[in-house]
Amino acid sequence: MKLAAGRTFEEAQQRLESENPGWDFDGIKKQAKDIWSKKLNLVEVKGGTEHDRKFFYSALYHSLTSPRLVAKKGEPFRGSDNQVHTADYDRYSPVPFWDTGRDQIVLLTLLEPELKLNVLRSEFEMARESGWMNTSFHGDHAVMMFLGDWERGLNFDWPGAYEYLRKNATDPAGPRRNLAEYLQKGWIHDIVVDHPSPPYAGGNAGVAKTLEYSWDDYAMALYAKKLGKDDDYKMFLARAHNYTNVFAASIGFMRGRNEDGSWIAPFDPLEPYYNFMMKEANGWQTLWLVPHDVQGLVNLLGGREKFCAKLDEFFSTPYHPKGIARDVTGLIGQYCQGNQPDQQTAYYYDFAGQPWKTQAIVRKILRQLYGSDRDGLAYPGMDDQGSTSSWYVLSALGFYTVNPAAPDYIIGSPIFDEATIHLGNGKNLVVVAHNNSNTNIYIQSATLNGQPLDRPWFSHADIADGGKLVFEMGPAPNQNWGSAPAAAPPSMSN
Repeated sequence: MKLAAGRTFEEAQQRLESENPGWDFDGIKKQAKDIWSKKLNLVEVKGGTEHDRKFFYSALYHSLTSPRLVAKKGEPFRGSDNQVHTADYDRYSPVPFWDTGRDQIVLLTLLEPELKLNVLRSEFEMARESGWMNTSFHGDHAVMMFLGDWERGLNFDWPGAYEYLRKNATDPAGPRRNLAEYLQKGWIHDIVVDHPSPPYAGGNAGVAKTLEYSWDDYAMALYAKKLGKDDDYKMFLARAHNYTNVFAASIGFMRGRNEDGSWIAPFDPLEPYYNFMMKEANGWQTLWLVPHDVQGLVNLLGGREKFCAKLDEFFSTPYHPKGIARDVTGLIGQYCQGNQPDQQTAYYYDFAGQPWKTQAIVRKILRQLYGSDRDGLAYPGMDDQGSTSSWYVLSALGFYTVNPAAPDYIIGSPIFDEATIHLGNGKNLVVVAHNNSNTNIYIQSATLNGQPLDRPWFSHADIADGGKLVFEMGPAPNQNWGSAPAAAPPSMSN
């Protein structure tokens, strides 16, 4: 009988014995402990509470367990073409792009860029074996990782990867579901049923798909531009605005469409669905799924003041749905931290002139939705191979990715007095928060590499060769810091 990688059971036993001669359990345990100590020491923190530090390193551990190592260099494995190959690099399992593709892929690049290159190569080789780039569950977000790593300075076969990313984005026979309709209409309709409330799991998730494909298309546009493919750039840039096709201005929400283009009725933004219009979310949570063009969403909602008022309502409206959608857990108002669709939204105040509200809500999420059980260990919902953990790790350090395809880090409120992030190039990023505490959660001023920083974001170029980010913290908001229109993080729209 053959095993998955083409070995016999006898060969597997022989390999086990060669890897661990004499079955030295204590030796293997010590080896694992030493390996994980080295990995966890990639970030060193000071300050915070004992619980903060325990939870931080637990979350960091979870963040570093995905993707899975399939075969070390020189070992056999079964590829996406169902053939047995011998690895000439460390081969990893597919990245769960809908989940960890929002944040953990960036954390890996910061901490372990050499490992990340093997992850990129694994995805590229799987595409060459199967003919398609992996998509993972929903959306088509591999382009986020490839473009984001290119923007962060990794060296890879970017033109080769683009061939498969473009094929995914343009060939309706591929893994982008409902792509033909998206290409024809600029949006994806949904299937109306008499009782769509959960546990109904049918439907196209048309609103969510339209939004996520638009996000993907903006990344494709920038990727094409970097390659000098001007026609592709213009095509994908036009498609990147398709999210506006599911925005119903009369009600101020993203809303599902029937096949003829009319709005689905009735519509209740408070009701969550698993696959009807939305994806594991309700209308409130899906409204914000435009990470590539937050400024465009600000414009759709009537400007900065109205946008922030809508965010205030989002975080304060009680969640009392009639139906239950699985995976919608860990809530503050309508905001859901226990699932991925809206996890970037706490940082949206930074785009609209009220960064002190991002600072407050990020601290609230960190304190209330992680470790809130009796033992201080609970998560707000699914970790999904490290995505919810990576949100915690990055946010606890004081920043988040929002759009992983962009080389930008959006600032929140750090919980530690000092954190040293050992970047994979041998340099360090040090984040210092003076006068930090559970009450002093608001940024009064900041410097980056010794220069005043009066915007609530910084770029990878600012810290690629190491850097020092220093915050002065206080108990009351400084509404002047980072609030000017010119201080807003980059978006597709002006």
